[in-house]
Amino acid sequence: MQPWIWITAGIILTVFEILVPSFTIIWFGLAAITVGLLSFIFRFDSLALQLALWVILSGIFTYGWFRFFRQETTTLSGQSKDAIIGKAGIVVKANDATCPGGVIRFPIAVLGSDEWSYISDEQLQLGDRGIIVAIAGDKLVIKKG
Repeated sequence: MQPWIWITAGIILTVFEILVPSFTIIWFGLAAITVGLLSFIFRFDSLALQLALWVILSGIFTYGWFRFFRQETTTLSGQSKDAIIGKAGIVVKANDATCPGGVIRFPIAVLGSDEWSYISDEQLQLGDRGIIVAIAGDKLVIKKG
């Protein structure tokens, strides 16, 4: 296939990313542009080789984006981890000193629930105000606030 066809198809795919903002189509387009440029520079016309190169480059570009550059900032519920840090709630169940944790209730649901188990380095009592400082698995890390 002619190099200009690959480059044109790559540009079309890259522009198509504007219509479908998934940020995945662009990598197929960039791979097609790369195949077009490589086939122009090295003068190979084998369609099988070009298709194989396009598939490999598409996979490498997509994997590279999701593995190295894209930062995962959402939890399973779709809320940003950064958005819940600093949210305050009231302790509704406090465990004793041997088990530093309990249950905290928020006025507005956090990560899909208004009550969460928490852990804390500080001893909290019923009615204390707690502030989220981190997420540890299925528990929130709380400090007294």
